[in-house]
Amino acid sequence: MFHKRKRPEKLPPDPNRPKTRLDYDFNDDRHLRRSFDSELAKGAFMFLKPYRLKFLLAVVLWIICSALNLAQPWLSKLLIDEGIIKMNVRVLGLLCAAILGVHLLSWLMSYCQSLAFTSLGESVANSMRITLFSHIQKQSLGFFKQYPAGSFISRIMGDVGAIRRMITGGAVHVIVDSGTAMVVFFIMWRINRVLTLWLLLVVPMIVAATVLLRKYVRGVNREARRKNAALIANLSESVAGVRVIKSFGREKASLLGFRRAGRDLFRTQMRALVIGSSYGVVVELIQLFGMMLVLIIGAREISQGRLTLGGFMAFLGYIGRFFDPIRKVSNYFNTIQVAMAGAERIFGILNYEPEIQDAPGALPAEDLKGDVALRNVVFGYEKDQEVIKDVSLEVKAGQTVALVGSTGAGKTTLINLLSRQYDVGGGSIELDGRDIRSITLDSLRRSMGVVLQDPFLFPGSIMENIRYGRLDASDAEVVEAARFVGAHEFISALPKGYDTDVREGASRLSTGQKQLISFARALIADPAILVLDEATSSVDTKTEKLIQFGLSRLFANRTCFVVAHRLSTIASADLICVVEGGRIVERGSHKELMALENGRYRELYSIQFEKLRKSGVFSAGD
Repeated sequence: MFHKRKRPEKLPPDPNRPKTRLDYDFNDDRHLRRSFDSELAKGAFMFLKPYRLKFLLAVVLWIICSALNLAQPWLSKLLIDEGIIKMNVRVLGLLCAAILGVHLLSWLMSYCQSLAFTSLGESVANSMRITLFSHIQKQSLGFFKQYPAGSFISRIMGDVGAIRRMITGGAVHVIVDSGTAMVVFFIMWRINRVLTLWLLLVVPMIVAATVLLRKYVRGVNREARRKNAALIANLSESVAGVRVIKSFGREKASLLGFRRAGRDLFRTQMRALVIGSSYGVVVELIQLFGMMLVLIIGAREISQGRLTLGGFMAFLGYIGRFFDPIRKVSNYFNTIQVAMAGAERIFGILNYEPEIQDAPGALPAEDLKGDVALRNVVFGYEKDQEVIKDVSLEVKAGQTVALVGSTGAGKTTLINLLSRQYDVGGGSIELDGRDIRSITLDSLRRSMGVVLQDPFLFPGSIMENIRYGRLDASDAEVVEAARFVGAHEFISALPKGYDTDVREGASRLSTGQKQLISFARALIADPAILVLDEATSSVDTKTEKLIQFGLSRLFANRTCFVVAHRLSTIASADLICVVEGGRIVERGSHKELMALENGRYRELYSIQFEKLRKSGVFSAGD
């Protein structure tokens, strides 16, 4: 499990999936050197299974296009030999009509084939992304803390694209183009064996050029992918940390870093373009050399009567159709190699089972009262490094429990254990007398409402953000929830009211107003247990007083856990627990804890009260 080790060493054994490792760096592309892996390819092609009819249609259209393409030079041969040279007007007319019909049909089939492959590719890619997103959502918090978001997103999107190209392009093209090259060779052999044998001298030159240059092309493309991932990570981190950047006046430094990353990517991509273009030029020169050989030998064959003019023109037409598949097949192997690396990364994630799962026989929680009991709970993110040490606590339904203490004491960890973001390392947590591990995750988390320190609003309207707490809530219920926590007045004052888009109107909302919207979202879910994790620490004391009304309505008739630094906000709590070093060192009501002469809570409260007195503001914690 993630809280048991720094990095997962091996994937859980699964005979139905490729054996891969998740222990890799998302910025490390050294494994792109990996050769073809049949198990990974088999797993990747499983995504194609729901679209096999569409795939079959695309392949059939591709074969028809190839056949029509091969028919054109042969028709040209007949046109010259049977129509023009023999001056047969009837045959000439028929062949002209046939050539025109083949061209039109080839264009139509090519258009349909392109649409079929594009539709297939996008369907497969969409299916893969949905599968990945669904699986990633099931992972624990430790999974998301382990990888940088920008690089992670960059690799996932790039890898899906690489596998899509292999499934809908590379693999099919290797088969079809290899077959095409063999058919063309047979046709050219039938036209003239001498020309065909001379032309074969050029094939090893193209293969050698492909093998030698592909290594450099692959290396620079790998570097370009790294630079692209670095640029996306830089952008993601800069946007996420924009407040810190502005607070310290580091806009120029941030821009400089982004510009440097962009310049590195530009230079690498230009180098890739130059090398890639050089490869194309070299291949073209080799083909030109082959063409010169054919022209010289062909002229001799015609003069000696072993080759007709039409056959010679057809042979010239087939040269490109012979070399193109050979060159493409070489390129496709590089595409397949890249896809193998992408498949390894993707299946490395898909094969990694979520740490927190429903236990066998787990049942949903129904009609919860809200009794919570922690019994000798022990937990550590790292092995042999306990963060929570033998904590026991009993909370009756409807009680409000406050957790206070210094930063890093373990308060938020206890909250995360309560909702099974992590599993306890020892002891148990019970809800209405049931171990929470015997309750299905979905029902457990739906029974809890969480309001975090930094209010987060999703893109969309305020109405949609509140309804996120319960998706089937009516507009009237949304308005009632907002009115209940004291948010209705300021929402109604907005130009579009509840239909205000947070991306457009969020700049006009204060932190306290956003927090009230979060309260309404938690309230409409009607949870049996409510968790507030520093929910008022990001607002000023004046705003804090305004949202106290919303809090009091929110707390009514439900079990509440409040993590707070501002002790004035939890003075009325039924039970206050002081957490230090992963243990509950004091517990009791505000009055009981203040009565302890050398108590830790009394010390904390006195320090905050002194700050209050000096500031002249009638609230603690400023």
